[in-house]
Amino acid sequence: MYDVLIIGAGPAGITAGIFAIRRNLKTIILSDPASVPQTDEASIVDDWPGTMGIKGPELMEKFREHTEKLGVEIRQEKVNQINKLKNGFEVTNEKFKYKTKTIIIATGSKHRKGIVKGEDKFAGKGISYCATCDGPLFKGKRVLVLGGGDTAVTYAILLDHIGADTTLVHRRDKLRATESWQKKLFRSKVKIIWDTVCIEIKGDKFVKSAVLQNKKTGEKKEVPIDGIFVSFGTIPTSELAKDLGIKTDKKGYIIVDREQKTNVPGVFAAGDCCNNPAKKIVTAVGDGGLATEVAYDYIKEED
Repeated sequence: MYDVLIIGAGPAGITAGIFAIRRNLKTIILSDPASVPQTDEASIVDDWPGTMGIKGPELMEKFREHTEKLGVEIRQEKVNQINKLKNGFEVTNEKFKYKTKTIIIATGSKHRKGIVKGEDKFAGKGISYCATCDGPLFKGKRVLVLGGGDTAVTYAILLDHIGADTTLVHRRDKLRATESWQKKLFRSKVKIIWDTVCIEIKGDKFVKSAVLQNKKTGEKKEVPIDGIFVSFGTIPTSELAKDLGIKTDKKGYIIVDREQKTNVPGVFAAGDCCNNPAKKIVTAVGDGGLATEVAYDYIKEED
């Protein structure tokens, strides 16, 4: 019987594990091997205090090293189901079964996919969702970045730095990205096409072109392209929570109160899977630490 079982090993889950082990709680973190935390895909992180300009994978490695030094148990195992017991919970998949007094869901979010015609067909064949991972493959090639938030803008800056002929396509006439990132973008060689959406991706074995449409004029044009980086935002990974009867909002984010409590006693949530407005590393870390402190109080009250 664990005191705390944490699902997810991104910034929120890792922090929850650190706080739990310091509270002398028997703790385990379960991480889906197929799930990559958003921070691991960040080309650069400029808003983590004390480490300006650190690469996302490097920051996550520091998080994991900290966790391992404290002796937090982390297993690469996907959770398929959570069952409520008389005293606690049972977490299972085909190969394992764990019992725990409390659960912290820190499953994060995943890329929004399948919006553009042809996107699914060419995934991995010229279409990417991670410039940090795949950017070097497109040096000297023509690429589009679709989106207007922080991720899209940082991807465009990175691809430009790598040496790709980069164009950012955004459906509005202004960006949603943080102002500091916008300044860096405007100083780069990245071209921007405003008020435009990509409506179709074409090719044979690999991406060859994209059909763009101006939202104001309706004009369509097909542009030759070697790669497309898609950044249409994210959707929460909250299926496990819903199956347990945890309430979510209209977008699927887990509803938590100011103490990271869900509507199911003993279950807490932290990070990007929650309905907290700011989706930042620093807020995910705060969520994880707070969730553990409140879980600790819950365990002591139940004992």
